[in-house]
Amino acid sequence: ENLTGSKWLAESANWLIAKPLTILLILLVAFIIRSIARRLIDRLTRVNGGGKVPALLRPLKERAPQALGTLLSERRAQRAKTIGSVFKSITSVLVYGIAFMMILAELGVNLAPVLASAGILGVAVGFGAQNVVKDFLSGVFMMLEDQYGVGDVVDVGEASGTVEAVGLRITTMRDVNGTVWYVRNGE
Repeated sequence: ENLTGSKWLAESANWLIAKPLTILLILLVAFIIRSIARRLIDRLTRVNGGGKVPALLRPLKERAPQALGTLLSERRAQRAKTIGSVFKSITSVLVYGIAFMMILAELGVNLAPVLASAGILGVAVGFGAQNVVKDFLSGVFMMLEDQYGVGDVVDVGEASGTVEAVGLRITTMRDVNGTVWYVRNGE
């Protein structure tokens, strides 16, 4: 009160100065952590010249024959890019989710009901989006296990043909008649 000359300002200094600065610091640290993690993931998934296997893929099995040469390096690049994209998304959600919870706690919000509501909402969305989650997880495991890639000829029951693109949710393939098929990875 002596410094400001106002009792209200002295009592509100915590909300007017300290809390916003703390929130700003939380956001800044979250942004820095996310940037560092994304750069690390980029470094681990980068395909260098000569088709060298990215650091992240070295422990994973390579199912494509080594004789494929250029196609093999494209396959590695696509695989590394997709896996890197998944890890970047997970990192962003985790870092910003934790920062959001820290900001709520700083503002005095009781986190127990928020977490309980999020858990219930997560279960509801999980039941509603089972096929999407199934397709996504199947796509992740297909990428990690290198089950097939662009240029491979596959038979998926109703359709068979050459794989044109492998995504996390769907695989695009073209049959011998030129028809493009979009096959969910969960199938």
